[in-house]
Amino acid sequence: MALVLIVDDEIGILRLLEDVLTDEGHTVVVAVNGRQALEHISNGRPDIVLTDLMMPVMDGAALIEAIGQQPEMAGVPIVLMSSLSESMARDKVQSYTTFVRKPFSIFAYIDLVATLLRTP
Repeated sequence: MALVLIVDDEIGILRLLEDVLTDEGHTVVVAVNGRQALEHISNGRPDIVLTDLMMPVMDGAALIEAIGQQPEMAGVPIVLMSSLSESMARDKVQSYTTFVRKPFSIFAYIDLVATLLRTP
């Protein structure tokens, strides 16, 4: 199916999303910060990026900015996750496809990923 990059320093959320999306048939790559995520991206373009906003080393805002500077990443949907409200997150970063507030419904999240992967 799709190559999904999940970036989150909360290991419980990272593993939950990894397990669920793997069960959905996707190939999943995980990173605990933006720097690790960029290393994965350099090894292959993901079909979708799911990233937390607040992380050590390189946060989601810096990751999204770095992704935006890579022409080969154009058109890749980016889901920004945060426990902050979207208006507070938007103060830090604007260039994402959609926002998911933590905690989230895993079933709604699966549906969101499926929808974004179908959207041209």
